[in-house]
Amino acid sequence: MREKDIAIWKAAKPYLDVRNNDEHTLHVYTLGQQLIEQEPEANADIILPSILLHDTGWKMIPQDKVLQAFGPNRKYPELQRQHELESVKIATGILENLGYSSNDIQQINAIIDGHDTTAEQRSINDGIMKDADKLWRYTPHGICIIAEWFGIDNMAVIDILVNFVRPQLLRKDSGHLADSLIRIARLKENMSTYLN
Repeated sequence: MREKDIAIWKAAKPYLDVRNNDEHTLHVYTLGQQLIEQEPEANADIILPSILLHDTGWKMIPQDKVLQAFGPNRKYPELQRQHELESVKIATGILENLGYSSNDIQQINAIIDGHDTTAEQRSINDGIMKDADKLWRYTPHGICIIAEWFGIDNMAVIDILVNFVRPQLLRKDSGHLADSLIRIARLKENMSTYLN
């Protein structure tokens, strides 16, 4: 993690102990760094703080409803929007306390606000953050957590990623990375076929 982002991480961490958001956020941060390297116009000083703060608002959602706010059988879809609004409030407080300019806070919050509830890329920075967030689902960590959340096996998660999440990725580089991660995930699931 970049030195300049550690203070944000430390301030955000107490809000990220819900639904594996601490580990999720670290994965998204790493994926975001990789996507930023491929895009000369990306602003890491806006994207990476937005990643660290984007899911802090889940802490403010009733914990018994969190896992029912998203996914195929969601009961409380309005809570997905609510967590974005709560994340913006938390991000504003953290960034103001750390001395960020109002312009930077506004740009960071513009990405956080709508990161799950808007489908289009509103800017290069927004598209990178959205894709990094979705790409977590393709990691071994993401696949295992999603399988646990919804009581399905890893191959079912992989099928969902290929058929439903992959078309939602906004950037070409993100699609290539997703395809590579899917190949690795399928290999992991079929490893015993080759080794026995």
